[in-house]
Amino acid sequence: MKHLVTARRYLVPAACSVLLVTGLLAAAEPSAGTDLGPFLLGDPGRQLAAEPAAEMPLPAPGDCQTRSPGPGSSFGPSPRTVGEFSVLAIENHPRMRAARAAVEAARGKAVQARLYPNPVLAGSSPQMSGSDSQWNGFVSQKFITAGKLKLSQQAALREVQRAEYELIRARYDVLTGSRAAFYNLLVSQRRLEIYKLLYDIANRSYELGQRLVAAGEETRADTLFWSIERDRAEVRLLNSTVNIETERRELAAAIGLPMADVGQIEGDLFQLLPNFDLKELQRAVIARNANPQAAAANIARAQWTLERSVVEPIPNVTVMGGYQRQVGPPQDQGLVEVMCEVPLFNRNQGNIRSARAGIATARAELRSIEITLADQTAKAINDYRQARRLAEWYQELILPKARETVRVTQLLYSQGELTFLRLLEAQRILTETELAYVDAQRTRWQGAVEIANLLQLEEFPPTMDSPATTELEFTVERDGPLRAVPEQVPPPAQ
Repeated sequence: MKHLVTARRYLVPAACSVLLVTGLLAAAEPSAGTDLGPFLLGDPGRQLAAEPAAEMPLPAPGDCQTRSPGPGSSFGPSPRTVGEFSVLAIENHPRMRAARAAVEAARGKAVQARLYPNPVLAGSSPQMSGSDSQWNGFVSQKFITAGKLKLSQQAALREVQRAEYELIRARYDVLTGSRAAFYNLLVSQRRLEIYKLLYDIANRSYELGQRLVAAGEETRADTLFWSIERDRAEVRLLNSTVNIETERRELAAAIGLPMADVGQIEGDLFQLLPNFDLKELQRAVIARNANPQAAAANIARAQWTLERSVVEPIPNVTVMGGYQRQVGPPQDQGLVEVMCEVPLFNRNQGNIRSARAGIATARAELRSIEITLADQTAKAINDYRQARRLAEWYQELILPKARETVRVTQLLYSQGELTFLRLLEAQRILTETELAYVDAQRTRWQGAVEIANLLQLEEFPPTMDSPATTELEFTVERDGPLRAVPEQVPPPAQ
C-alpha cells in the first residue's frame, strides 16, 4: 500500500518566509490533491524590495524598559533596536569619554599658549650690615615680541580642531562596532529559528521512520539515517544557542555596557538598502570622513608652527624696575634694567628646518589617508555588491529551484518512485541553501555598516538619500529579457 505524506507547515517569522514542514505518513491511498509540503524547507522568500516584514511579537510590558544597574547588580539596560543600542554606545563607551577628554585637554593647551608670562617680584641686599648696608626691591616683566604668543595659540588651536575630528572619528567607530554586533546577532537569531524548525523536522521524521520500520515499510538503515539527521540538527541547534549568548555579550561590550541585558532584538534583516556608485562614493567618503579633515588640521598646525619658528630668533625684551635704600648715609636709588638675547649663534635654524619638513610630512599623511580611504571604499563596495548579488540570486534563482526540487522529490517519494535517500539529499541541499542565503544577508549588512562608517552616516541603515546612491546596480538575465534587482522592483500587489 502506498502511503500519503501529509504536512504541517511552519512559517518562519519576519522577512524570509522560509516554510518548514513535518512529515507524517498515514496508511491511505494517495489522491490527486496530495499536499507537497512534507520535508519542504521553504516557500519563496520575500522580495528585497518588498514591504518591511511584519513586526515580531512584542514582549510583555516593561520588557523593553531600560534598567539601570544597582549596586552589585548584574542587570543593565535592555535595548532592542539598532537605534537604542547606538544611543547607549555613544553615551557609555569609554572611547567616547577618552576622545572628549582629549578635546578638553587640547583646548586647555590652546588657552595656555596665549597666556602672557607672569611678572617677577624680588628683593635683595648687596650689603646686609654696617653703615653702607643696602636693601632693594624690584619687579621685572618679560615682553614677548613678534606675535609669538598669537602664533603659538594658532598652532594649538589646530590641535583642538584635530582632537575634535578625532572625537568625530571615535563616535563613528563606536557606532560601527555596535551596528556590526547588532546585525551579527540579528543574523544569528534568524539562524536559530531555522535550526529550531530543522530539529523539529528531523525529530518528527525519526519518529515517522520508527513507525514505518514497525509496519515493515522501511528498513532499519533508513531509521538510522533519520537518527543521524536528528543528531546533526540537535548539535547545530545547541551550538547556535551558545553562539547567540556569545554575540549578546559582544553586543553589550560594543556599547560599553558589558553587563547590559541583551535579549531578543528587533530589526529587519531583509530591509531595502541602496546601491552606490563607486567613484562618487570614494569622493563622498574623502569629503565627509573625519580622517582627512584631521590631517588637514595637522597641516595647518605645521604651517603655524613654521611661522612660530621663523619669529623665534626675534629677541624678547625683559624690563626690570626697582627701588634701593642705602642706610648710611641715607640714600634713595632707582633701578632700571633692560635685557634681550642677541641671536648671534642660535637663530633657530634647526627648528625652522624641522618645521618645514613637518609640513611636508603632514601633506603626505593627508594624501596617504585619502588613498587609504579610497582603497577601503573600493573593498567595502565590492563586498557589499557581491553580497547583494548573492542574496538576490539565492532569493530569485537558487532557492526557488531548491524548493521546487524538494516538492517534486517529495511527491515522487510519496508515490514510491524515489528512494528515501533522494528525498533526504534534496532536503539537505535546501537546508544548506537557506542557511547560505542568511549568511549572504550577514555579509550584505557588514558591507552596509562599513559604508556607513566611511561616509559617517548618522542615520542607519543607509537610504536612497545617502550620498553617492544610484538607482540600479546590476541586472540578471533569466529565461528572457534583463530584469532589475529586486530592491528596485515595486512589491507585487497583494
